[in-house]
Amino acid sequence: MFHFKKIFAFFVVIGLSTNLMAQVLNTDKTVAMDTSKKIQSLVSISIATDQQKKSLVDLFYTGDFSFIKKNNITTFYSKIDKVTNGGISIQDVGTFQLKNSREIGKKLMLESFAQFQWDGAIGLEYRNIAGVNLVHNFKNTQTEDFFWGGGIFLENERWNWSAVNSPALVNGTPINVTHPKINITAKYSVINPVNNFEFIVRVFNQSGTYQNSFSNRTSVFNQIQLPISKRLTTSFNIDFIYDTAPIVPIDHFHYNYYQTLAFSF
Repeated sequence: MFHFKKIFAFFVVIGLSTNLMAQVLNTDKTVAMDTSKKIQSLVSISIATDQQKKSLVDLFYTGDFSFIKKNNITTFYSKIDKVTNGGISIQDVGTFQLKNSREIGKKLMLESFAQFQWDGAIGLEYRNIAGVNLVHNFKNTQTEDFFWGGGIFLENERWNWSAVNSPALVNGTPINVTHPKINITAKYSVINPVNNFEFIVRVFNQSGTYQNSFSNRTSVFNQIQLPISKRLTTSFNIDFIYDTAPIVPIDHFHYNYYQTLAFSF
């Protein structure tokens, strides 16, 4: 039987965004894992509209489901964020990931993962990822989580030129690229289960080659969650990414800031 930590959460989102979310490879849950519960889930749904013009619509969904069996954890994560204004798409981001983590030692985990994602605002039509990571857990409790790891994955992505600002650089033909990459990842989080305060910082770096040149992409995610009452919390979230060699000539640096107000029942 599913145990829902939070069945639904309604978010008020304040956005200062340049469309980042699909760039970050989500190889880790943001919440600490409670291994005493064999099935865990977290679902959040938000629909917001402009009450004056009724032309701005924001649909936001995340789903996080984990299945635990002895020393093996399987997680399915999904996220969709769509914003339209008068029928014109402002943001179209999505991620679906299936990950399996198997304990191979007291502190070591072997992770295998497959992921599909897109980000229409920056021209990423799709990105397919499959790979493995070896993760070392320095600490993994219900209140604190700290690890680092690394591995290799195969990335296939297709980009169009819709987000390229300079007309002189626009090429109408989409680019499809497949290449292997190595990655290094680290995360630290701490949570107070009494008042639901939580702090998370996660860093992900991936490296490879494109057109015979070295490319490097680094992303950082940070979240601070503050309790207001037993069922009401607010969180401050910021992501940023720096890509030394984008597939199409878009900005090297992107960031995303948003604040949420969540009510659970």
